[in-house]
Amino acid sequence: MMRALILTATAATLILVTGCVESPELTDSDWIHELVTGSEIIETSNLDGTGDPGETGKSGEEVSLPEFWYRELINEPSREIIIENDPSAGVCTVTVIHTLTAELIIDTVWDGVFDPGSKTINDTRYLRLVVEKHAEETSHGGWRITSVTAAEHMLASGEQEVFISSMRLYKNDQMIWECTDPGVFYRVDSELPQLLEGDLVRMEATIDHLNPQYEPPFFVIAHGPLSGHSRHLMYDNGLYGDTVAEDGIYSYEWYVEYNTHHQRIAVDVIDADTFADQTEQDYDSGAWGIRFLK
Repeated sequence: MMRALILTATAATLILVTGCVESPELTDSDWIHELVTGSEIIETSNLDGTGDPGETGKSGEEVSLPEFWYRELINEPSREIIIENDPSAGVCTVTVIHTLTAELIIDTVWDGVFDPGSKTINDTRYLRLVVEKHAEETSHGGWRITSVTAAEHMLASGEQEVFISSMRLYKNDQMIWECTDPGVFYRVDSELPQLLEGDLVRMEATIDHLNPQYEPPFFVIAHGPLSGHSRHLMYDNGLYGDTVAEDGIYSYEWYVEYNTHHQRIAVDVIDADTFADQTEQDYDSGAWGIRFLK
C-alpha cells in the first residue's frame, strides 16, 4: 500500500552527508528530500521588489498604480516536502509547499513624498515534481528530477478573487511554452522554456476576476530578467508587444537581460482594489511562474 511521507527541511538537517560520499544509512526518501531541497528547479520567486510607478489621473481609470509600491519579505519558513507515493517503485511525485509572510508597501498619495501604508501578505507557493531513479545517476542515491509543474502563488489567508488563467512565452514570435493548468507537468530536459541573454521574448497572460469593482479591475505584472528592472506592467492596449488591443490578452515584450543562471519568470495579477488605498487590509494577488533554462 502506498504511503505519504512528509519531511520538513528542519528534519533534513539531521541526515545531510559531508562531501560527495553517499551514506548507505540514507533511505530513498532521504535522498529524494535532499535532491529536492537542494535543487534550483524548486526555487520560486518571492515576487518582491519595486514595481512600475503609476500614472496619476489616467483618463478613464478609476484606480491607477500607486506613486510608490513594492513588496517586502518578512518571514519565509522552510518548505514542506511531501512524497506522495512509495519510492520503491522508482518513480515518485513530490509536492513542495512554501509559505511566506510579507508586506505590500504602498503610497497612493500623489505628492512626491514617500509616506506609505502597508498591507499584510500571507502567501503560499505550490509546485509538484516527478523524480525518477536512474542506474547511471551517481548522486542523490540515483534519483533525478525529471518533470515539474509551474509554480502557483495563492493567498494563504484573505479572500482571493483574481487568478491567472493562462500564460504563454514567445521567442522571436514563435511560441515556446504555454500553460493553461498549473497542474500540468513539463519535462525538465525538453519542455521548459529556454532563454538566452539578448533573446526577444513576449509573455502573454489571461486573467479571471470573480468580483471586479473598478476599471481597470486588476493590474498584470511581468517578473523576470526584464529590461531596466525585474517588474514591469503588462498591457492589453496594442502596445509594448501586445498584438491586439482589448482582447483580454495581457502582454509584455523585452530583450532578456541578466541571464547568468537558471531563473524564474512569472505573471502576477493584483486586484485594483488593493491599489485603491493604502490602509485597508485587502491584499489580493495570484501568480504563476516557471523556471527557464539557458
